[in-house]
Amino acid sequence: MASARAAHAAGTIGPNGSPIATSNYALDLYQGPIFAGARVTGLGGAYVAISEDVDGDLQNPAAPAVRPFFSYSHFDYWLGFGLTFPATLQNVDFFNSGSKTHITNPPDSFVFFTPSVNLQFGELGIGLSLETQQYALSTPSADGATASTFNVTIPTTHLQFAYGLDHNQLVLGVGARFLSMSVRDAERQSAGFKSSGSGLEFGMVWKPENRPLRLGFSYRTAIRTEASYTEGLLPNSDGDVTVSNAGSSYYLPKAVAFPWDVNFGFAVQFGARPFNPPWRTNDELIEHENLEHRLRQLDREQARDHALYEARTEAERKRILDRYARAQAGDDAALERALLAAKWRIERDLLKMNRFYVQVAASMIISGPVEDAVGVESLMTQTVNRSGQKTVISPRLGIESGVIPNYLKLRAGTYVEPTRFEGSSPRTHLTAGLDLKLLIWNVFGLWPDDYMWRLGLGADVAHRYNTWGITIAGWYPRHQSASTIPGATDPTSTRMSGAPDVQH
Repeated sequence: MASARAAHAAGTIGPNGSPIATSNYALDLYQGPIFAGARVTGLGGAYVAISEDVDGDLQNPAAPAVRPFFSYSHFDYWLGFGLTFPATLQNVDFFNSGSKTHITNPPDSFVFFTPSVNLQFGELGIGLSLETQQYALSTPSADGATASTFNVTIPTTHLQFAYGLDHNQLVLGVGARFLSMSVRDAERQSAGFKSSGSGLEFGMVWKPENRPLRLGFSYRTAIRTEASYTEGLLPNSDGDVTVSNAGSSYYLPKAVAFPWDVNFGFAVQFGARPFNPPWRTNDELIEHENLEHRLRQLDREQARDHALYEARTEAERKRILDRYARAQAGDDAALERALLAAKWRIERDLLKMNRFYVQVAASMIISGPVEDAVGVESLMTQTVNRSGQKTVISPRLGIESGVIPNYLKLRAGTYVEPTRFEGSSPRTHLTAGLDLKLLIWNVFGLWPDDYMWRLGLGADVAHRYNTWGITIAGWYPRHQSASTIPGATDPTSTRMSGAPDVQH
C-alpha cells in the first residue's frame, strides 16, 4: 500500500468555534485523567516516589529497578495486566473540554489496556509497558440518532532501563516511549491515517535505608509526529487530507502530539512496617556460607594433593581420591542445606515486616503546551476547540494502609485535573481502591508453585466523569504465616556447623 505525507496545508486553524478547514493542526494527546494500575489509581496518581512493581513504569522510568523490601533474589520479575472502563457513557465529559464527549454506547468502544512486565537482574531493571487507548467517536445523524464515524486507536509503548546504586538507595532510569495512532473510517473499515513518533524519559528514586521517606522525579520529552496517509487519502493540492462521511467532510490532522511533562513528589510511611529496610540480594546474605565452604574446599584440595604426593601405589591413590571426593560431596550437601535454611529464614524475616502501616504520597505533574493543537473531540465535530495553549499543573495526593496486612490493603486519593481548553475549568477527582489477596496458583505450571495472586480494584470519580479499573498481579510477601514457609527444621541458624571434613 502506498503512502504519502502532507506537505503544506492551507493555512492554520481558526479561533475557537470556527469550522476546521485545514489539515495544518495537531491532536493534543495530553492525558488528564489517570489510566494506570489499580494501586496508582487508588492513590490519585501520587506514585512517582513510590515507583514499585509494574505500576510505577508509567509514572517513573526508574521503577523497573526499584526493589521492594520483599524482593531479595538476584533475578526477579513483575507482571501486570490492567483494564480501565468508563462506568457510564452517558453525559460524560471525558476530556474536560466543557462539552459532552462524543462516544458511542457499546462498552468496548472506550477501553484502556495496560499490560506490563519488569525484569530485574541485581541492581539492573528492564521494563516494557504498553498503553492502548481505544475510542469509538461519533457524530449525531439528521434523525437524532448517533452513528459511529471513526475508531481511534492509540498504543504507546514504554521501554525502560534502570539501575540502582548503593544497595538500591538511589535508582536512576532512562527510557523511550513510542507513540502510534490510527484513525479508521467506519464506512470503509480502513485506516484514515497512521502516525508514529518517539520521545525520551528520565527518572530517579531516592530511598534512604531505614528512613520512612522516598523522593521521586521524572521528565518526559515532547512528541510531535507527521501523519502518514493511505493511498486513498493522499493530500490535495493545498496539502489537506479530507474524508467524507454521511455527507460531511472531515479534515484529518497532519500531526499528533504529546506535551513534555515533569513529575516530582514524595512518600512517607508510618506504622510498624519498615519503608526502606536495607536491601541485599540473597547472594550477599549467604556470602559467609559460600566463603567458608570455599575455604574448606581449598584446604581439602591442599591436603588431598599432599596425600597423593606421598602415596606409593595406584590403589592407595584411588582410595585417597575416593575419600576426598566423598568428603567434598558431603560438604556440598551441607552447603545446600545451609543455603535452603538461609532462604527460609529470609522469608520469615520478610514476613515479620509485613505489618500494619499507613503511607502518604504526594506529587505534582507539570505539562507543557502543544502548538496549533485541538482535542480529540475536534476531529469528530470538525469544530475548533484549541487545546494545550499553555502549561498546566496537576497536584496529587494519596493514602494507603495495610489494614489487614496479610489479606487487604485500602487506598484513597484525590487529584486536580487541569483543563487544556478555554471553555472549561479544572476539576477535582476522588479516587479509591483496594488490593485483595486471592490464592496460590501456578497457572497450569507456567508460574512458580508458590505464586500468590492478588486482585486490584480502582475507581476514579469527578464531575461528568467516572471510570473503574481492575488489575491482576502478584501479592507479596507470598506466604500467609511462618507455618506456610516450607523447609528448615532449624529456623534459627544458617551456619554449617559440623560440616564433614577429612583428616590425614
